[in-house]
Amino acid sequence: MYYFFIDGALLPVTPSKVTIKVKNKNTTVDLADGSEYNILNMKGLTEISFDCLLPNKNYPFSLYESGYLNAQYFLGLFERLKNEKKKFMFCIERGEYGRTVMFCSLEDYSVSESTSEGCDYVASLKLKEYVFKKTVVVSESADGDTAAVVSQPQRETESADREYTIVRGDTLWGIAKRFLGDGSRWQEIYDENSDVIEAAAKKYGRASSSNGWWIYPDTVLKIKGAIA
Repeated sequence: MYYFFIDGALLPVTPSKVTIKVKNKNTTVDLADGSEYNILNMKGLTEISFDCLLPNKNYPFSLYESGYLNAQYFLGLFERLKNEKKKFMFCIERGEYGRTVMFCSLEDYSVSESTSEGCDYVASLKLKEYVFKKTVVVSESADGDTAAVVSQPQRETESADREYTIVRGDTLWGIAKRFLGDGSRWQEIYDENSDVIEAAAKKYGRASSSNGWWIYPDTVLKIKGAIA
């Protein structure tokens, strides 16, 4: 079964379809002989769009991690992400078929009501991939005629072992990004803390955490080599 997460919040009804558009920034130019030439550039930012049902009733098919949340909760979440210009983590969990995880911004959303949906809402969301800026420094030659742009070297940071208590909305990917500098290192955190993660999952009625996908507040993790 598929699960959609926005800023750590599980959508109560999985969208029936999602469109993921990988854009490019190629440029086509017209040549003097009438032909065209394609200038290949780096790919653009990925765009994601989907519609999701937001129930105002606790239907049997609805999904909630810690109890029923009405439509207003999710509408408030969308409004906050938009107004605060906040980047957030977007996840699609596909079980054995893998997952999509990326930082996004909420570019646009609309909400519709209809008599066919009863008291429920349908939200149409458009997300765009968020890429962290690279810091650059500009150095100028002694004569001032030329300049070179180079990437600023990453500042060395001290690492240490530390503990972190999970709060609502956390994911192992986000925790690894924050404390290890690389979200893809989430498996290291899971391997180190699999006993407490699995115990918490069982406490909340799950057979397992699905390799660290389901994590719960107040679980204390040990993080080796944390840089934050």
